[in-house]
Amino acid sequence: MAHPPRIRAALFRHLIEQSSVSLSGSAIGALLVAAAQYFQFDNRVEATAWLTLILLTFMFRAWLVRVYRERIEAIATDDQALTRLALSTSLSGIAWGVGGVIFLSDDPLAMVITITAVHAMVMGSGMTLGACLPAFLAYALPAVLPMAVALLLRGGTGHVVLALYSVIFLGIMISIARRFNASLFKTWELTFEREDLLQALTHAHAHESALARTDALTGIANRREFDDTLNSELARLQRAGAPLSLILMDVDHFKAYNDNYGHVEGDLCLKKIATAFQLHLHRAPDLAARFGGEEFAGILPETGHLGSLALAERIRCDIEQLAIPHRGSPTTGCITVSLGVYTIHCDGKVKADTLIELADRHLYRAKSAGRNQVSAGHAEA
Repeated sequence: MAHPPRIRAALFRHLIEQSSVSLSGSAIGALLVAAAQYFQFDNRVEATAWLTLILLTFMFRAWLVRVYRERIEAIATDDQALTRLALSTSLSGIAWGVGGVIFLSDDPLAMVITITAVHAMVMGSGMTLGACLPAFLAYALPAVLPMAVALLLRGGTGHVVLALYSVIFLGIMISIARRFNASLFKTWELTFEREDLLQALTHAHAHESALARTDALTGIANRREFDDTLNSELARLQRAGAPLSLILMDVDHFKAYNDNYGHVEGDLCLKKIATAFQLHLHRAPDLAARFGGEEFAGILPETGHLGSLALAERIRCDIEQLAIPHRGSPTTGCITVSLGVYTIHCDGKVKADTLIELADRHLYRAKSAGRNQVSAGHAEA
């Protein structure tokens, strides 16, 4: 079964991480076998040559694993990298297969040591290389089969039994490696499913939270977000002693607009106004919000009286230049807005409700003075 890329990459990482265990086990096992052959059975030439072969394959595999570990994220899903790793394990398997053949002798102890060592290496590789079945097979098959064939060629009931035992052992280890691989696959599959589910829930929660703080009609912040932001900015700026300006904006004669054009057109009009309003409150700490009905509010942290007054005037002009027809308007014949602005220096004396009331007074003055204008005030620093 072809593994999905994420799971295949996870299995590859597991294989690389376990390679140090596999290499260490192979080196220790080889030293023990070579020492026994060298000192106990006087096979000095064969032991030295074989140990040299094992060390060469060890160094090559260690070098390859180090290279892959440094580039693990780039090559985790690279089929060619996996193939090269499998081929490198086959070199170790071949080296052990060579040892299994040249160290077989009529000495029962030597035969037991040789067969046990080869089987032990294959058994250990089932847990370390089992994450990648091709790598395990590339190691196990050349390690066991040459020895089994050599035993068969020796003839005799005992040798044949040992050969069959080795083949059966190999089959069992392949089955165990398959189960181990399937278990790892299932573990990573469940892990990724859980991560995906958590991510989906997180996104859903974030989306739900954003919706709870967004005005459904205009897409800008709603009253809840406005209240929370105003309180938090007042607290933040109080510590810095910085100014904060609040803009309240009302669409002039909007009830007459709805009466003349209908609520659908009225909603479209509010969307256009909200977009124009938000374009001017573009700094990171600024907030444009729908305050309620046809009223909008803008929070301008670290903005003084003159800056907020100029901004409010630009907003008024830009909305008037939208030229949204309004035959119910007694003034310009198009949609206009009135704005009230108030600026304070955050010192803890003015609360959110008080600031809103002060800006609302100036909004009332702008409307009382004929609408389509800005009225602004500020507290003495």
